[in-house]
Order: sequence, then structure tokens, then C-alpha cells
Amino acid sequence: MSIVRTVVRTPLAAGAAVVAAVLLTGCSSGSGPVYGAPGGVAASAAATAGSSASPSAGLAVTPTLGASGAPAFDTPVFGSPSRTPSGPPIPTGAFLRGLLPAAATVPAGWTIDGDGGESDTGTSVLEEPSDPLLPKATCTEMRLAGTILSQDLQASGAGNEVYDGKNKVDIRLAAYHAGDAAKVLNEIRAYGERCKSFTGRSWGGDPVPETVTVQPVPGLGDEAIDMKMVPQGPYDTDEIIVIRLGDRLLSLWGNNIVERLPNFMQLAVPLSKSAR
Repeated sequence: MSIVRTVVRTPLAAGAAVVAAVLLTGCSSGSGPVYGAPGGVAASAAATAGSSASPSAGLAVTPTLGASGAPAFDTPVFGSPSRTPSGPPIPTGAFLRGLLPAAATVPAGWTIDGDGGESDTGTSVLEEPSDPLLPKATCTEMRLAGTILSQDLQASGAGNEVYDGKNKVDIRLAAYHAGDAAKVLNEIRAYGERCKSFTGRSWGGDPVPETVTVQPVPGLGDEAIDMKMVPQGPYDTDEIIVIRLGDRLLSLWGNNIVERLPNFMQLAVPLSKSAR
């Protein structure tokens, strides 16, 4: 579908390949940020991996195929079980996938295109999460995506995307060991607070001042935040809502590339009840 706009919003510079590599390996690369990604989001040559620590011994990455047959880039499985279980069993990614919106359950006015880009971490659960990376991430690496912000300490996860006729919302449901979901949500809050104002770069290398806000969202799950990254100039504004549901985090994110942000609450309210 072609969209004709009188105002051209410019996506910021891309670092998607670097982000994907970091999510799979958890290791860092050299300095020199590459700012943004299609849709007005930010990444870096050191994307979310500000640590120089090497991956733990025995690390193995097992990609899970999505419904389309393409490998899901955010499906790491590390090492072997070593943590003593506490609390109820952690759901697998395959189970979490069944809690995401489907064509028959998506709210009125929303649709799923094809398989909705579904992906999950399969039937494995990460028993020994790696060290958190988000506290070490720089502001210019910021990308408001659940696949990035909720990755720390994640034991399993699943995601898909839905459309409101014009705009897309990506959805991620991640599960954690007892207490870790609250830790990760606090990480995300802290990241937004320390990056309230910073300067990134456009595709062409021009400086782009950014403002980041983090607001609580009452009435959603156990606790929830609404985080926005707003650039100065003709660039996309990014927004993400992160909801804690016990030891799970539900993330919904998108941008205003079609001149308006999605109505996240139309999805967040019902999903915050059904995704527990």
C-alpha cells in the first residue's frame, strides 16, 4: 500500500544488523555509534552491549524459526540449566506465543497481516540469564523496542505485530525468573531517566537533539510505564508501553511514521488481562 504524505518524516540512521548481532551473541564491538534504525529508532555499533565482558562459557545460540520459516533473531538459548528453580514454572516461548493477539482475538479495528511476524524462543527456557546489558548502554544506542529493552534476564519470550489500518504495533511478551521482571522494568525506567536529553545522529550524520520521557501508566497490570523518544526536526517519534504482569513483561511499541502514533491503549488494556 502506498502512503502519500505532504510532510516527509525522515527515519534516523540504521543499525539493525548490529542490534541483531548483539541480541544473538551478547558481545560488544568497537566504538563509534551509528544512530537510529528505520522508523526513527536508535542503535549503535555497540548496541546495548556496553560491557567488555565476554560471553559465558558454553554459550550456544539456537535460532527458532518463525511461522514464515525465517529465523527469529531474538531467540537466544544459553548454556545448560544451573539455577535452582523458585516459584511457579517459567512458561516457554511457545506457550507465550499462544497468549499474543490472533486474528480471532485481536480488538476491533486491528488486523494481523499474514502470520503477524510471529516468533518465539521455542520450548527452551534460559535457566541462567547473562549479566544485564541495559545499565551499560549509552543514550545514543537507545532503541524503544521490546526486543531490546526487555532482553536482559529474559528466560523466554514471544512476539508478533498488529495493524490498525495504517500503523503497526509490535508486541513482545517475555517471562523471567522470580523477581527479574521487576528488575528489568526498573532498568528501563533508569535508562530513560539518565537519557532525558541527548544528541543523536540522522542518516546523513547531522546532529539530532532527542528528548526522552518516562511516565507511569496507572491501571495496567502490576505496574506500567509509557516511554517516548521525541527528536527535533522531521524525524519519527517512538513510543513504547511496558507492563509488568507478575514475572512477565508485556511491551507494545511503534512510531508516528504515518503522521500519528498508534492507540496503544486499545491493545494494552485487554492484553494486560489475557497475557498473565
